[in-house]
Amino acid sequence: MRFLSSIHLAVLILLGAIGVGLYADLKSDELHEQNLKVQLGLERMVRLNQSLTNSVAMAVLEKNTLRAASYPTLASELDATVREVKALTQHMLLAPEMRALHDEQSALRAIESEVFALMRQAKWAEAYQVLLGGDYVMSLKLYEINSDSVVGALAIEMSNTARQHEKLRTITLFMRLAAAVLMLWAGWRYSVRLKTELAEQTRLRNAVTSAKEALEEKVQARTAELEAANRQLATLSATDGLTGLANRRRFDDYWAEEWPRALRQGTPLAVIMLDVDHFKLYNDHYGHQQGDDCLRQVGEALRATVRRAGELVARYGGEEFVVVMPGATEAQALETAEAIRAAVQGKAMPHATSAVSQVVTVSLGVAVGTPAPTDDRDGLVQAADKALYDAKHQGRNRVVLARY
Repeated sequence: MRFLSSIHLAVLILLGAIGVGLYADLKSDELHEQNLKVQLGLERMVRLNQSLTNSVAMAVLEKNTLRAASYPTLASELDATVREVKALTQHMLLAPEMRALHDEQSALRAIESEVFALMRQAKWAEAYQVLLGGDYVMSLKLYEINSDSVVGALAIEMSNTARQHEKLRTITLFMRLAAAVLMLWAGWRYSVRLKTELAEQTRLRNAVTSAKEALEEKVQARTAELEAANRQLATLSATDGLTGLANRRRFDDYWAEEWPRALRQGTPLAVIMLDVDHFKLYNDHYGHQQGDDCLRQVGEALRATVRRAGELVARYGGEEFVVVMPGATEAQALETAEAIRAAVQGKAMPHATSAVSQVVTVSLGVAVGTPAPTDDRDGLVQAADKALYDAKHQGRNRVVLARY
Protein backbone atom coordinates (compact mmCIF):
# COMPACT_ATOMS: atom_id res chain seq x y z
CA MET A 1 0.00 0.00 0.00
CA ARG A 2 2.92 2.30 0.75
CA PHE A 3 4.31 1.69 -2.72
CA LEU A 4 0.92 2.39 -4.24
CA SER A 5 0.80 5.72 -2.35
CA SER A 6 4.25 6.54 -3.68
CA ILE A 7 3.09 5.86 -7.22
CA HIS A 8 0.06 8.06 -6.69
CA LEU A 9 2.27 10.84 -5.31
CA ALA A 10 4.70 10.45 -8.21
CA VAL A 11 1.81 10.62 -10.68
CA LEU A 12 0.49 13.76 -9.00
CA ILE A 13 3.91 15.40 -9.14
CA LEU A 14 4.35 14.41 -12.76
CA LEU A 15 0.90 15.66 -13.78
CA GLY A 16 1.54 18.91 -11.93
CA ALA A 17 4.83 19.32 -13.77
CA ILE A 18 3.15 18.64 -17.12
CA GLY A 19 0.34 21.08 -16.35
CA VAL A 20 2.72 23.83 -15.26
CA GLY A 21 4.95 23.18 -18.26
CA LEU A 22 2.04 23.33 -20.71
CA TYR A 23 0.77 26.50 -19.05
CA ALA A 24 4.22 28.08 -19.29
CA ASP A 25 4.58 27.11 -22.94
CA LEU A 26 1.10 28.26 -23.94
CA LYS A 27 1.44 31.51 -22.01
CA SER A 28 4.88 32.08 -23.48
CA ASP A 29 3.53 31.53 -27.02
CA GLU A 30 0.62 33.90 -26.35
CA LEU A 31 2.88 36.62 -24.92
CA HIS A 32 5.43 36.15 -27.68
CA GLU A 33 2.75 36.61 -30.34
CA GLN A 34 1.40 39.68 -28.53
CA ASN A 35 4.88 41.18 -28.14
CA LEU A 36 5.61 40.48 -31.81
CA LYS A 37 2.45 42.37 -32.78
CA VAL A 38 3.47 45.26 -30.50
CA GLN A 39 6.98 45.32 -31.96
CA LEU A 40 5.68 45.30 -35.55
CA GLY A 41 3.17 48.00 -34.60
CA LEU A 42 5.90 50.18 -33.08
CA GLU A 43 8.05 49.80 -36.18
CA ARG A 44 5.06 50.64 -38.38
CA MET A 45 4.34 53.72 -36.22
CA VAL A 46 7.92 54.95 -36.63
CA ARG A 47 7.83 54.39 -40.41
CA LEU A 48 4.45 56.09 -40.81
CA ASN A 49 5.50 59.04 -38.68
CA GLN A 50 8.65 59.43 -40.79
CA SER A 51 6.54 59.26 -43.96
CA LEU A 52 4.16 61.94 -42.63
CA THR A 53 7.06 64.21 -41.67
CA ASN A 54 8.75 63.66 -45.03
CA SER A 55 5.57 64.38 -47.03
CA VAL A 56 5.03 67.69 -45.19
CA ALA A 57 8.71 68.62 -45.47
CA MET A 58 8.84 67.84 -49.21
CA ALA A 59 5.63 69.81 -49.80
CA VAL A 60 7.09 72.87 -48.03
CA LEU A 61 10.57 72.58 -49.57
CA GLU A 62 9.17 72.15 -53.09
CA LYS A 63 6.27 74.56 -52.44
CA ASN A 64 3.93 71.95 -53.85
CA THR A 65 0.91 70.82 -51.84
CA LEU A 66 0.59 67.75 -54.07
CA ARG A 67 3.71 66.36 -52.40
CA ALA A 68 1.58 65.91 -49.26
CA ALA A 69 -1.36 64.28 -51.04
CA SER A 70 -0.80 61.00 -49.20
CA TYR A 71 -0.79 62.72 -45.79
CA PRO A 72 -4.45 62.00 -44.82
CA THR A 73 -4.12 58.31 -45.74
CA LEU A 74 -0.86 57.95 -43.80
CA ALA A 75 -2.29 59.84 -40.83
CA SER A 76 -5.37 57.58 -40.77
CA GLU A 77 -3.18 54.46 -40.96
CA LEU A 78 -0.95 55.81 -38.18
CA ASP A 79 -3.95 56.56 -35.96
CA ALA A 80 -5.30 53.02 -36.48
CA THR A 81 -1.88 51.55 -35.67
CA VAL A 82 -1.58 53.65 -32.48
CA ARG A 83 -5.00 52.47 -31.30
CA GLU A 84 -4.07 48.85 -32.01
CA VAL A 85 -0.76 49.08 -30.12
CA LYS A 86 -2.38 50.92 -27.19
CA ALA A 87 -5.00 48.18 -26.95
CA LEU A 88 -2.29 45.50 -26.95
CA THR A 89 -0.19 47.28 -24.29
CA GLN A 90 -2.92 48.53 -21.93
CA HIS A 91 -2.17 45.76 -19.41
CA MET A 92 1.60 45.86 -19.91
CA LEU A 93 4.29 47.85 -18.14
CA LEU A 94 4.77 49.51 -21.52
CA ALA A 95 1.40 51.33 -21.30
CA PRO A 96 2.71 54.68 -19.83
CA GLU A 97 5.40 54.93 -22.52
CA MET A 98 2.78 54.29 -25.22
CA ARG A 99 0.55 57.04 -23.83
CA ALA A 100 3.49 59.46 -23.82
CA LEU A 101 4.38 58.45 -27.39
CA HIS A 102 0.76 59.06 -28.45
CA ASP A 103 0.81 62.53 -26.87
CA GLU A 104 4.04 63.38 -28.71
CA GLN A 105 2.53 62.22 -32.01
CA SER A 106 -0.50 64.43 -31.35
CA ALA A 107 1.85 67.38 -30.78
CA LEU A 108 3.60 66.69 -34.10
CA ARG A 109 0.28 66.43 -35.95
CA ALA A 110 -0.88 69.74 -34.42
CA ILE A 111 2.20 71.57 -35.71
CA GLU A 112 1.84 69.89 -39.11
CA SER A 113 -1.80 71.06 -39.23
CA GLU A 114 -0.51 74.61 -38.68
CA VAL A 115 1.94 74.10 -41.56
CA PHE A 116 -0.90 72.85 -43.81
CA ALA A 117 -2.94 75.93 -42.96
CA LEU A 118 -0.04 78.17 -44.01
CA MET A 119 0.51 76.10 -47.17
CA ARG A 120 -3.13 76.53 -48.21
CA GLN A 121 -2.60 80.30 -47.90
CA ALA A 122 0.61 80.01 -49.95
CA LYS A 123 2.60 81.33 -46.99
CA TRP A 124 5.56 79.13 -47.77
CA ALA A 125 8.14 81.12 -45.82
CA GLU A 126 6.02 80.99 -42.66
CA ALA A 127 5.34 77.29 -43.22
CA TYR A 128 9.07 76.68 -43.65
CA GLN A 129 9.78 78.58 -40.42
CA VAL A 130 7.15 76.60 -38.45
CA LEU A 131 8.45 73.32 -39.86
CA LEU A 132 12.04 74.06 -38.94
CA GLY A 133 11.14 75.92 -35.77
CA GLY A 134 12.37 74.78 -32.40
CA ASP A 135 9.03 73.35 -31.23
CA TYR A 136 8.56 71.02 -34.17
CA VAL A 137 12.19 69.90 -34.35
CA MET A 138 12.26 69.40 -30.56
CA SER A 139 8.99 67.42 -30.66
CA LEU A 140 10.35 65.28 -33.49
CA LYS A 141 13.58 64.58 -31.60
CA LEU A 142 11.65 63.72 -28.41
CA TYR A 143 9.43 61.38 -30.40
CA GLU A 144 12.45 59.61 -31.91
CA ILE A 145 14.11 59.30 -28.49
CA ASN A 146 10.94 58.02 -26.85
CA SER A 147 10.33 55.60 -29.73
CA ASP A 148 13.70 54.05 -29.01
CA SER A 149 12.83 54.06 -25.30
CA VAL A 150 9.55 52.22 -25.95
CA VAL A 151 11.30 49.62 -28.10
CA GLY A 152 13.90 49.18 -25.34
CA ALA A 153 11.18 48.88 -22.70
CA LEU A 154 9.45 46.24 -24.80
CA ALA A 155 12.70 44.28 -25.10
CA ILE A 156 13.22 44.45 -21.32
CA GLU A 157 9.64 43.35 -20.64
CA MET A 158 9.98 40.46 -23.09
CA SER A 159 13.26 39.45 -21.46
CA ASN A 160 11.72 39.55 -17.97
CA THR A 161 8.74 37.50 -19.14
CA ALA A 162 11.06 34.96 -20.75
CA ARG A 163 13.01 34.63 -17.48
CA GLN A 164 9.80 34.06 -15.53
CA HIS A 165 8.70 31.31 -17.88
CA GLU A 166 12.18 29.81 -17.80
CA LYS A 167 11.88 29.60 -14.01
CA LEU A 168 8.57 27.77 -14.42
CA ARG A 169 10.20 25.34 -16.83
CA THR A 170 13.05 24.77 -14.36
CA ILE A 171 10.51 24.03 -11.63
CA THR A 172 8.71 21.56 -13.88
CA LEU A 173 12.05 19.90 -14.65
CA PHE A 174 12.78 19.33 -10.95
CA MET A 175 9.24 18.10 -10.42
CA ARG A 176 9.67 15.59 -13.22
CA LEU A 177 13.00 14.44 -11.84
CA ALA A 178 11.45 13.97 -8.39
CA ALA A 179 8.59 11.98 -9.87
CA ALA A 180 11.03 9.81 -11.84
CA VAL A 181 13.10 9.03 -8.71
CA LEU A 182 9.99 8.18 -6.73
CA MET A 183 8.66 5.97 -9.48
CA LEU A 184 12.00 4.15 -9.83
CA TRP A 185 11.93 3.40 -6.11
CA ALA A 186 8.52 1.74 -6.53
CA GLY A 187 9.03 0.67 -10.13
CA TRP A 188 9.95 -3.00 -9.48
CA ARG A 189 6.33 -3.58 -8.39
CA TYR A 190 4.56 -1.28 -10.81
CA SER A 191 6.82 -1.49 -13.87
CA VAL A 192 4.00 -1.82 -16.37
CA ARG A 193 2.24 1.26 -15.05
CA LEU A 194 5.54 3.18 -15.02
CA LYS A 195 6.23 2.33 -18.66
CA THR A 196 2.77 3.52 -19.64
CA GLU A 197 3.24 6.83 -17.85
CA LEU A 198 6.70 7.34 -19.35
CA ALA A 199 5.32 6.69 -22.82
CA GLU A 200 2.61 9.29 -22.22
CA GLN A 201 5.21 11.76 -20.98
CA THR A 202 7.28 11.23 -24.14
CA ARG A 203 4.23 11.82 -26.29
CA LEU A 204 3.48 15.07 -24.51
CA ARG A 205 7.10 16.20 -24.83
CA ASN A 206 7.02 15.53 -28.55
CA ALA A 207 3.78 17.45 -28.87
CA VAL A 208 5.31 20.45 -27.09
CA THR A 209 8.41 20.25 -29.31
CA SER A 210 6.27 20.13 -32.43
CA ALA A 211 4.33 23.16 -31.23
CA LYS A 212 7.58 25.06 -30.67
CA GLU A 213 8.88 24.13 -34.11
CA ALA A 214 5.62 25.28 -35.70
CA LEU A 215 5.89 28.59 -33.85
CA GLU A 216 9.50 29.08 -35.00
CA GLU A 217 8.44 28.47 -38.62
CA LYS A 218 5.67 31.01 -38.21
CA VAL A 219 8.08 33.59 -36.78
CA GLN A 220 10.49 33.00 -39.69
CA ALA A 221 7.66 33.45 -42.19
CA ARG A 222 6.56 36.69 -40.49
CA THR A 223 10.16 37.94 -40.51
CA ALA A 224 10.47 37.22 -44.24
CA GLU A 225 7.22 39.09 -44.90
CA LEU A 226 8.48 42.08 -42.90
CA GLU A 227 11.77 42.14 -44.82
CA ALA A 228 9.89 42.03 -48.14
CA ALA A 229 7.65 44.88 -46.98
CA ASN A 230 10.71 46.91 -45.95
CA ARG A 231 12.30 46.38 -49.38
CA GLN A 232 9.09 47.48 -51.09
CA LEU A 233 8.91 50.55 -48.85
CA ALA A 234 12.52 51.45 -49.71
CA THR A 235 11.68 51.21 -53.44
CA LEU A 236 8.57 53.38 -53.05
CA SER A 237 10.44 56.00 -51.03
CA ALA A 238 12.93 56.44 -53.91
CA THR A 239 10.32 56.65 -56.70
CA ASP A 240 8.33 59.66 -57.88
CA GLY A 241 4.68 58.70 -57.59
CA LEU A 242 3.54 60.68 -60.64
CA THR A 243 6.11 59.78 -63.32
CA GLY A 244 7.57 56.54 -61.99
CA LEU A 245 11.06 58.02 -62.31
CA ALA A 246 13.53 58.34 -59.45
CA ASN A 247 12.56 61.13 -57.04
CA ARG A 248 14.63 64.00 -55.61
CA ARG A 249 15.73 61.91 -52.62
CA ARG A 250 17.01 59.15 -54.90
CA PHE A 251 18.86 61.74 -57.01
CA ASP A 252 20.54 63.21 -53.90
CA ASP A 253 21.66 59.75 -52.76
CA TYR A 254 22.85 58.81 -56.27
CA TRP A 255 24.79 62.08 -56.66
CA ALA A 256 26.41 61.59 -53.25
CA GLU A 257 27.70 58.22 -54.53
CA GLU A 258 28.68 59.15 -58.10
CA TRP A 259 30.60 62.38 -57.34
CA PRO A 260 33.22 60.74 -55.05
CA ARG A 261 33.43 57.74 -57.42
CA ALA A 262 34.21 60.01 -60.39
CA LEU A 263 36.66 61.93 -58.18
CA ARG A 264 38.50 58.70 -57.24
CA GLN A 265 38.54 57.30 -60.78
CA GLY A 266 39.20 60.59 -62.57
CA THR A 267 36.26 60.08 -64.93
CA PRO A 268 33.87 62.77 -66.23
CA LEU A 269 30.32 63.38 -65.11
CA ALA A 270 27.56 64.89 -67.24
CA VAL A 271 24.39 66.52 -65.89
CA ILE A 272 21.36 67.51 -67.95
CA MET A 273 18.74 69.76 -66.34
CA LEU A 274 15.46 70.31 -68.19
CA ASP A 275 11.99 71.63 -67.60
CA VAL A 276 8.78 72.07 -69.57
CA ASP A 277 8.45 75.40 -71.37
CA HIS A 278 5.63 77.60 -70.06
CA PHE A 279 4.29 74.79 -67.89
CA LYS A 280 2.33 77.18 -65.66
CA LEU A 281 0.45 78.46 -68.69
CA TYR A 282 -0.17 74.83 -69.70
CA ASN A 283 -1.62 74.05 -66.27
CA ASP A 284 -3.74 77.19 -66.24
CA HIS A 285 -5.14 76.44 -69.70
CA TYR A 286 -5.58 72.63 -69.60
CA GLY A 287 -5.94 71.99 -65.85
CA HIS A 288 -3.77 70.20 -63.32
CA GLN A 289 -4.94 66.73 -64.30
CA GLN A 290 -3.81 67.29 -67.89
CA GLY A 291 -0.63 68.86 -66.49
CA ASP A 292 0.10 65.68 -64.57
CA ASP A 293 -0.42 63.65 -67.74
CA CYS A 294 1.99 65.98 -69.56
CA LEU A 295 4.68 65.32 -66.91
CA ARG A 296 4.08 61.59 -67.20
CA GLN A 297 4.61 61.71 -70.96
CA VAL A 298 7.80 63.73 -70.51
CA GLY A 299 8.94 60.99 -68.10
CA GLU A 300 8.16 58.36 -70.76
CA ALA A 301 10.23 60.28 -73.30
CA LEU A 302 13.14 60.42 -70.86
CA ARG A 303 12.94 56.68 -70.16
CA ALA A 304 12.87 55.90 -73.88
CA THR A 305 15.86 58.15 -74.60
CA VAL A 306 18.23 57.57 -71.65
CA ARG A 307 19.08 53.87 -71.69
CA ARG A 308 22.76 53.46 -70.85
CA ALA A 309 23.53 51.33 -67.79
CA GLY A 310 24.40 53.38 -64.73
CA GLU A 311 22.64 56.56 -65.87
CA LEU A 312 19.91 58.09 -63.71
CA VAL A 313 16.75 59.96 -64.74
CA ALA A 314 14.94 61.73 -61.90
CA ARG A 315 12.17 64.21 -61.34
CA TYR A 316 14.01 67.10 -59.71
CA GLY A 317 10.88 68.96 -58.64
CA GLY A 318 7.69 70.31 -60.22
CA GLU A 319 8.16 70.28 -64.01
CA GLU A 320 11.96 70.05 -63.73
CA PHE A 321 13.92 66.85 -64.46
CA VAL A 322 17.57 65.85 -64.22
CA VAL A 323 19.72 63.26 -66.02
CA VAL A 324 23.10 62.11 -64.67
CA MET A 325 25.48 60.38 -67.11
CA PRO A 326 28.64 58.98 -65.45
CA GLY A 327 31.60 58.73 -67.80
CA ALA A 328 29.85 60.62 -70.63
CA THR A 329 31.74 63.02 -72.87
CA GLU A 330 30.52 66.49 -73.81
CA ALA A 331 29.47 65.24 -77.24
CA GLN A 332 27.53 62.29 -75.78
CA ALA A 333 25.76 64.54 -73.28
CA LEU A 334 24.77 67.06 -75.97
CA GLU A 335 23.58 64.25 -78.24
CA THR A 336 21.43 62.80 -75.43
CA ALA A 337 20.03 66.23 -74.53
CA GLU A 338 19.07 66.92 -78.15
CA ALA A 339 17.45 63.46 -78.38
CA ILE A 340 15.40 64.25 -75.28
CA ARG A 341 14.30 67.61 -76.68
CA ALA A 342 13.27 65.98 -79.96
CA ALA A 343 11.49 63.09 -78.20
CA VAL A 344 9.36 65.46 -76.10
CA GLN A 345 8.51 67.64 -79.08
CA GLY A 346 7.77 64.47 -81.04
CA LYS A 347 5.07 63.57 -78.51
CA ALA A 348 3.08 66.41 -80.16
CA MET A 349 1.20 67.34 -76.99
CA PRO A 350 -0.83 70.47 -77.84
CA HIS A 351 0.20 73.67 -76.02
CA ALA A 352 -2.05 76.44 -77.28
CA THR A 353 -0.74 79.09 -74.85
CA SER A 354 2.98 78.57 -75.53
CA ALA A 355 4.90 81.36 -77.19
CA VAL A 356 7.50 78.83 -78.34
CA SER A 357 5.53 76.18 -80.21
CA GLN A 358 2.03 74.83 -80.65
CA VAL A 359 3.17 71.63 -78.89
CA VAL A 360 4.86 70.99 -75.56
CA THR A 361 8.62 71.62 -75.64
CA VAL A 362 11.47 71.54 -73.13
CA SER A 363 14.56 73.62 -72.48
CA LEU A 364 17.76 71.86 -71.46
CA GLY A 365 21.02 72.85 -69.78
CA VAL A 366 24.08 70.58 -70.04
CA ALA A 367 27.19 70.60 -67.84
CA VAL A 368 30.13 68.18 -68.21
CA GLY A 369 33.25 68.05 -66.09
CA THR A 370 35.79 65.84 -64.34
CA PRO A 371 35.59 66.39 -60.54
CA ALA A 372 38.62 67.78 -58.78
CA PRO A 373 39.30 67.68 -55.01
CA THR A 374 38.79 71.45 -54.76
CA ASP A 375 35.46 71.45 -56.63
CA ASP A 376 32.13 71.98 -54.92
CA ARG A 377 30.11 68.78 -55.19
CA ASP A 378 27.00 70.71 -56.25
CA GLY A 379 28.85 72.97 -58.68
CA LEU A 380 28.20 70.79 -61.73
CA VAL A 381 24.47 70.60 -60.98
CA GLN A 382 24.36 74.36 -60.50
CA ALA A 383 26.18 74.86 -63.80
CA ALA A 384 23.62 72.71 -65.61
CA ASP A 385 20.82 74.66 -63.92
CA LYS A 386 22.35 77.96 -65.04
CA ALA A 387 22.64 76.62 -68.59
CA LEU A 388 18.94 75.71 -68.41
CA TYR A 389 18.24 79.30 -67.32
CA ASP A 390 20.25 80.56 -70.31
CA ALA A 391 18.30 78.24 -72.65
CA LYS A 392 15.06 79.83 -71.46
CA HIS A 393 16.38 83.34 -72.05
CA GLN A 394 17.62 82.40 -75.52
CA GLY A 395 14.11 81.47 -76.62
CA ARG A 396 13.43 78.03 -75.04
CA ASN A 397 13.08 74.67 -76.85
CA ARG A 398 16.86 74.39 -77.13
CA VAL A 399 19.96 72.85 -75.56
CA VAL A 400 22.62 75.09 -73.98
CA LEU A 401 26.05 73.84 -72.86
CA ALA A 402 27.50 75.28 -69.67
CA ARG A 403 31.11 76.39 -69.52
CA TYR A 404 32.18 74.47 -66.41
